[in-house]
Amino acid sequence: MKKLFLVVVMLSAVEASFSQKEKKQFIHKGILRAQATISPGMLLKENASTISIHGNLEYYLADNVSIRGDGFYFLQVNGINHPLHINHSVFAGASYHFKTKNHFDPYFSFAPGIAITQYTDCYDPQITYGDICNDKAYINPLISPAIGFNLYFQRVFHLFAEARYISGKHLSDDSTPLSLNELRFSFGLGWNLNLIKQKK
Repeated sequence: MKKLFLVVVMLSAVEASFSQKEKKQFIHKGILRAQATISPGMLLKENASTISIHGNLEYYLADNVSIRGDGFYFLQVNGINHPLHINHSVFAGASYHFKTKNHFDPYFSFAPGIAITQYTDCYDPQITYGDICNDKAYINPLISPAIGFNLYFQRVFHLFAEARYISGKHLSDDSTPLSLNELRFSFGLGWNLNLIKQKK
């Protein structure tokens, strides 16, 4: 908690510094940005946490609108005998960026997506490993709103932080639908290029 507080204070100091130096919005049409980070998550209807690798690619169509694609590669779930084995997901959507007068870039995004999920009941105490397990992978629809910010502080780098809500269900032919509702958090260092130069 203390580390998170220090990060927030540092980001606020950097943002304030840019606010004093520049009185115009930094983000504009033509920015291409990307990121890759470790994304922790929490399954909301179960006592379990997750870890995924999060990759993102985004292009600004206008000063306040961008299109983006996100991919999550599932690494593991931390929960007692939790049956989730695979939960990879991809999203394609858009973001609205709120107007600022500096390098700070807060946004809201919304994206539909799909998840490749695999649950298994092999960990059920009533089932032995010699029995047939429900371990088939399925493709399931998802929807996902997110809020976050980018803080551009150099020509090719920026800081980012995002909180994402994911809603969906693991739908299989032979079991009760299982909730995929989750909160995921991403933060770190990203890259950006200006493909269209601003007019002075």
